[in-house]
This record gives sequence, structure tokens and C-alpha cells, in this order.
Amino acid sequence: MNVSGQYKLFTEAENEILTRTGPGTPMGNLLRRYWLPAVRCDEIPDPGGDQLRLKLMGEDLIIFRASNGRVGVLDQFCPHRRSNLFFGRNEDCGLRCAYHGWKFDLDGNVIDIPSEPDFDQWDEKPRIKAYPTVEAGGIVWTYMGPPGKQPTPPEYEYCLVSEPHRFATRRWEECNWLQGLEGGIDPVHVPFLHKFELSSDPLHRGTTGADLTSATDIYYDSFDQTYGTNVVARRDADDKGFYWRIGQWILPCFTIAPPYGDFAMGSNAWIPRDDKSFWRWIISCHPTRPLSNNERSAMQEGKGTHVKLDKDLRALANRDNDYFIDRDGQRAEKTFNGVYTVGLQDKAMQESQGEIHQREFEHLVNSDKSIIMMRRRLLDAVAKNERGEDLPGLTAKDQRVRSASLIEAKNVPYEQLSKEILLTREGVPVTSI
Repeated sequence: MNVSGQYKLFTEAENEILTRTGPGTPMGNLLRRYWLPAVRCDEIPDPGGDQLRLKLMGEDLIIFRASNGRVGVLDQFCPHRRSNLFFGRNEDCGLRCAYHGWKFDLDGNVIDIPSEPDFDQWDEKPRIKAYPTVEAGGIVWTYMGPPGKQPTPPEYEYCLVSEPHRFATRRWEECNWLQGLEGGIDPVHVPFLHKFELSSDPLHRGTTGADLTSATDIYYDSFDQTYGTNVVARRDADDKGFYWRIGQWILPCFTIAPPYGDFAMGSNAWIPRDDKSFWRWIISCHPTRPLSNNERSAMQEGKGTHVKLDKDLRALANRDNDYFIDRDGQRAEKTFNGVYTVGLQDKAMQESQGEIHQREFEHLVNSDKSIIMMRRRLLDAVAKNERGEDLPGLTAKDQRVRSASLIEAKNVPYEQLSKEILLTREGVPVTSI
């Protein structure tokens, strides 16, 4: 650290490692070791129904629910003449290419070539790239890594509750995945970017936390855990107490934002679509009660961190229309940056950094500790994966954690706060104010 308190820590080479996620890249190899959310289950509801194109981790894929109810994820292009399987037929527990009739099962085996009557006698049969899937939390997850290293299915808290307790959206964000993740673990921006939104948004307003979060005199810290990091912000609540907000980062790309009052806890996943775009997942989950009709309506309307989307899952307010920026509203202090809703404010700032943020030109400061720690942990995990070592964030114990918000006496340091409040506990409410 120099006298100014500024850090220049990340090189162009390190930025390449952190941001490139296609097949064969170090970060791509790391992310593929985890179950990744692909689509909502209700996007492909019917056995034998329509297949969907899916761009994931720089790969062009097809996803479909076969006639037996299983979900398949295959290469989008037939290995014969590379015609697109989006135009194929979902039939009899497999997908058949419409061009020459080659048929594939969900494990990538070619099981029928009508033009080759002796196909059954071939010693070596063609295959298509295929990835396994599981369904949990109303989400279809896929594993894209080495078959022999497939982990157990995900057990984040939203995977453990019933459907009435959760609401999930995914959207196409137009910048590198890491910009999104960094925004998700950055507590410093909240009292600025979301300054006027927390008091009016229907998924935040009326809570003690929303009132206290507006304070800008804040102590920030981050505490390493085996699975990732606790991201901590502390403000004065009154003369005797501190208001603590404790978020979670779970390697490699999952976060849980600190909650507000009795509203749903907000979990997130930041999944590369390619190197210049990503899928932003928001999963609102309440572990002890069903979401109300009013809450669901607000989420569907794009409130909180959710956003109104078009048919392609792109935000209606986007970089092409400057996110419907309202300069008069900005001057009148209806909105801090001229953009309305928490989700769009985050999106505008992250996309404004460019398609791939050039971290070698940053001037990081002390309050960026969570960002610095996260990048170092990711680089370390990349190295561990390349050495064949065990990785964090893969076990049920790693995933069964919560965020929290609370007021505690000023003489109680973070290390003495109850760690139970950060554990998933069935039937126990989230610690929140």
C-alpha cells in the first residue's frame, strides 16, 4: 500500500485469466467443475416439447425435455453435416436431426442413422457433445466439466424449499461475467447508486435496514471462509449499536445479498454466456413462508433486483436506450444516477465499464477489499484446479449458508457474532432487520 491508500494489483495477464471462460481456458475449466444454472424448469415444461437454443460458457447448445421427462443438453450442431438441431425433432427419448435423420440420446450417443442400414454393426459409433443435468430449486442445472469429477447436486437454500417459497429470473447482461460478480459483492456502491431506491422499492421499503443502509459513513471488511468470503458492511445504528450487513460469496460465481426485514433473501448466480455477456440469475427465496402475491407481482414487474425483460431475456431498458435515463429525476433526487430500479442501476454501471473491464488501469482503495480478495481467491482456485487439487464451494456444507443483517452492541466485534446466523437452518427465519 502506498501513501495514498491506492492499490494497483491486477495485471493484464491476470485479467485475461479472470475473464476468459471458453473451452480450454483456465477460468473456463474452473467454472466447468461446478453445477451451473442453465434455464428455469418452466422454460421447458413439457416432455417432448420445443427445444431451446442455449448460449453458455461460449458454447452453442440445445436444451430440451425428452418424452421421458429427462432434460438433455447437447451441442447445437449435428456432428454429421453441422445442421442446427434447433430445427430437429424431439421424439421418443431423444433428438433427431431434421436434415438427415440422425438421432441422439441424452447422453450424446448416436442411436440411429437411417441412411446406414448396418449402423448397429459399427465398431465405433459417432457421438455428440452432451452434458448431464439435474433439476433443483425450479432450475435446470448442467455440469460441463470432466465426467469423473462431477460433484453432488447443488444444495443452496433455494434448492431446498418448495416452489411457493421462491421466485427466479435470468437475464442476458451485456458485459463480462466478472463485472457482474464484482458488483454483487461490492457493498460500497449501495448507499450511492441505490440511495433513493431503497426507500421506495416495494421489496425493500418500510424496513429498518433500508433506512440505515442510506448512511455513507461505513466500515467495510471481508473475511475468508473455506467456501468463499463473508462481505461485511457496518454502520452506526444508534449510540450503542452497530448495524451489520453480511453477504456471502460462494465460489466460483454465487452470491447471497444481505436481507431486508421479512422480505425474501436474494441469491444470485453470474454465469458466462460468452466472454462479453453473461446470464444474471436472481433467486428470491423465503425459507419460512410462501412469497405473497404482492411480492411475486413486484418481482414480475421488475422491482428489486429483478428487471423487465423482452422475449430474448434482454432488459427492455438497455444500453441502446441509455436505460431510459431520467436526468430531470436525477436532478430532483428521485434517482441517484438517473436510472430507476435496483436491478437496472446495477446493470447500467456494470455494462458502462465496457464489454471486458480492463482491471490493470484501476486504482483500488481500502474499501475494495472484498473485490481484491475475491479476485485472488479465483486466481488461486484456477491454480488449484490446474494442479488437480480439491476445490472450495462444491459440497453441501459449502452451499448451505445464508446472509444476514442485524443490530449488535458496539463492543461486540465481528468475530464474536453468532456464526449460526450464517447457516441454512430448516424452519428457522433469516436474521434480518
